[in-house]
Amino acid sequence: MNRRVLLGLMAATPLVLAACSCTCGVDGGKAKPGSAEDFAANVPNTVYFDFDSSALSDAAKKRIDAQACWLKTYTGTKATVAGHADVRGTAEYNQALGEARANSTAKELAKNGVEKDRITTVSYGKERVVDTGTTEEAHAKNRRTETTVD
Repeated sequence: MNRRVLLGLMAATPLVLAACSCTCGVDGGKAKPGSAEDFAANVPNTVYFDFDSSALSDAAKKRIDAQACWLKTYTGTKATVAGHADVRGTAEYNQALGEARANSTAKELAKNGVEKDRITTVSYGKERVVDTGTTEEAHAKNRRTETTVD
């Protein structure tokens, strides 16, 4: 390869990496690149929500941006976005709220360039809490979406 082309490629590499905020491969190569294990090890898969809301905060959008970056890197993967709620409220209400959270996360993934046919949503409402406590901190941990890939 000629020296001018090589220098041009080297100069462009930081720009390409800066355009994508994902941290693909930071686990030191322990997981196969593009695998579910790679995604779990390198991408913030959980997005948190305020009480009674499916609106995305700036912090949530940054996490979704990292998810989208990884998904755009590994185009052969599909994502499932699972919506969750805390235990307050009826099962029906929380089922709908989990669905709204999953849909807002999926919409943001699509907005960031992930094809809609690669994204599936599901709602678990208040059925799969990660913290069974009754404090506000416990409730906050349960108001979330979790993205997984297959």
